[in-house]
Amino acid sequence: MIKKSDIVREAVQKQDWKKALQIAKDFHIGITQEQRSKMARAYECIVHPDFYRQIGVEIPNVIEQGKAVVKEYAENTRRTSSMMKWEVKHDRAKRIIDTFLDSTGGWQDREDLSAGLTDEDKALVNAEMALMIASIRKRYKLQERLPEQTAQIQPEEIKAEKAKETVLALESEIEQPEQTKRPRKVSTVERKATTRRKKKEETV
Repeated sequence: MIKKSDIVREAVQKQDWKKALQIAKDFHIGITQEQRSKMARAYECIVHPDFYRQIGVEIPNVIEQGKAVVKEYAENTRRTSSMMKWEVKHDRAKRIIDTFLDSTGGWQDREDLSAGLTDEDKALVNAEMALMIASIRKRYKLQERLPEQTAQIQPEEIKAEKAKETVLALESEIEQPEQTKRPRKVSTVERKATTRRKKKEETV
């Protein structure tokens, strides 16, 4: 689904000011009331130039003001959308570092790193590297990754699921028999009061 902000940015890039202003003039997020008014007036001047010319409006000036606002909006949203979130950037960096750490075992194939070392020396170096790598992974939490993005449920699927749940709930209510009401337990105080009342009646 294409966002309206994307349509505006594309229209600005193509210098289709009528289309860009027509959509952007109704935006509320990231746009002030004054900016909306400038874009709305600019759009109206493009659509009805004769009317605004008759009432003495400087059409080119008004249109340029609206264009300046929509261009600024398009540039700001472009920067925001292209800016990588910190957690995504951090996660990617951890993946890259972790990959490099996994490939350190090939150091023995390089003469500048393994020159003059015996097999025993190489084993000691590998053990030391393993400790250092484990320390790096623990310190920077390289094993903690962002979860994979789950597929988003479309609004139609949500509505269908809710409707299904409602039907199942109604069916369960219909199939479930009404529970018989249990008689209320008589308290000890009530029993004593009843007994005294009966004795009193018998005496009378």
